[in-house]
Amino acid sequence: MKDKINTLFDCIKNLCNSDLERIINFVMGIVSVNQSLADRPQCPYCQSSKVIKYGHANGKQRFYCHECGKTYLYSTGTLTANSHFSRSIWADFIHDTLVGASLDFSAEKFGFSHQTAFNMRHKVLMALQDMLEKEPVLLSGIAELDETFVLDCYKGKTVPTEANRTARKHGATAAKRGISNEYIAICTGIQRDGKAIAETVNRAKPSGKELYEIFGTHICEETLILTDGLQSYNSLGAATGCTVMDVNHEENKKLFNLNTVNSMHSYIKETYNHYRGVATKYLNRYNALFSIAFRCAGGLATSLFLSLCNIGNSCYWHGVYDVRNYRLVIL
Repeated sequence: MKDKINTLFDCIKNLCNSDLERIINFVMGIVSVNQSLADRPQCPYCQSSKVIKYGHANGKQRFYCHECGKTYLYSTGTLTANSHFSRSIWADFIHDTLVGASLDFSAEKFGFSHQTAFNMRHKVLMALQDMLEKEPVLLSGIAELDETFVLDCYKGKTVPTEANRTARKHGATAAKRGISNEYIAICTGIQRDGKAIAETVNRAKPSGKELYEIFGTHICEETLILTDGLQSYNSLGAATGCTVMDVNHEENKKLFNLNTVNSMHSYIKETYNHYRGVATKYLNRYNALFSIAFRCAGGLATSLFLSLCNIGNSCYWHGVYDVRNYRLVIL
């Protein structure tokens, strides 16, 4: 036995860091699942602890709540509810989503169809939206606010007549010069230490009312807000108690800049182009992804998976019907 252990240690020493990290995560995943299976989780419907084991459903442990009389599984109300795929596949799929892997790449990697990958991708994105709503970003200290623009997109469907244009090919530009109604505004706010928010509510330049709709509940009092001088941002000062400063003003040019938010815009556009456009109706789902994945995609996958799959977080579960109808962008 001692010789076998020494041989194992020698093999481990020869592994590269990525292989070693993958093995550790795999083992820790087994341990965490086994530990959770040893417990009797609270009822996700009424949070009661008066539960008993109640047989199995499709090979999964089922529980019965004496308080509300409902049965549930470990996956009930979580991201993996009603899924035929294991937690490890979902964890890897979330990682692929965060790093911008294509649907076809993930579908081939895990051996399922493009449509299944599409549904799983959007279930993850909707869960991210819910997470940001449940744990809203609060900008404080010094924060930068600005907007970036992407072309409207009807990817996956026929361009409607009210759009007054023909379908574009990939890489095509707008028919009109400048910022027109062909562009969708993504309003972004980011704190210097990395907290970020991105949301779409309009075409072209945003109004003061639209900016308050996006940022009004996400700005702490006494926050210094840096902008590019768009007058609409000034309304945020009186509404939220923050200080709005124009970085293009002669007195502020040498002291302040918008480098952080511009870096986020570059990330959004690179990712958007990598996807070859995103259907505008789904844009806010991807905005949630941009907000969370910017700067920390690689190290976030494991903790994000555990958060989304924690029993009791029923707001993180969505069915296939929601993929087509949940919180779409209507402009």
